[in-house]
Amino acid sequence: MKKVLIIIGAMLLLCGCQSNESITYLDINKASSALDSKYGNMNAMDKSELETIYGLDTSKFIEYQIKSSTSSNGNFYAIIKVDDANKKNAQDQMKNMFSILENQSNLYSPEAVKLLKNRLETSVGNYLIYIVSDNNNAYYDVLKGFIN
Repeated sequence: MKKVLIIIGAMLLLCGCQSNESITYLDINKASSALDSKYGNMNAMDKSELETIYGLDTSKFIEYQIKSSTSSNGNFYAIIKVDDANKKNAQDQMKNMFSILENQSNLYSPEAVKLLKNRLETSVGNYLIYIVSDNNNAYYDVLKGFIN
């Protein structure tokens, strides 16, 4: 009986160590295209702008798409793939970016500030996802179709 309990315990430990996060894959380019179709008027933010103005160290990202609306509606999304060692740092960088965006938006668009404060932030595996819109969940539902 003792051996059976040890075997069951070992199996539970082994199963518990396998994380869905390690097998998650998100096709960032296809997801970005689908979101662009849904959002409309989305434009990739320039790497130098991300680094100089918003303080993002994009060299720590494995892959990313960060886009904002070309109109003044405040729509924005970011899909960032990072490794475990850089995940917390990338989250902190994005928090700082949103703080800067809120400060900038305070000058011309209280509606954009409201959207920024109500943004969707989540992580799936090693992917960080940020959505700013008037219906974050609808756009996240589009993105979920590209997560395996």
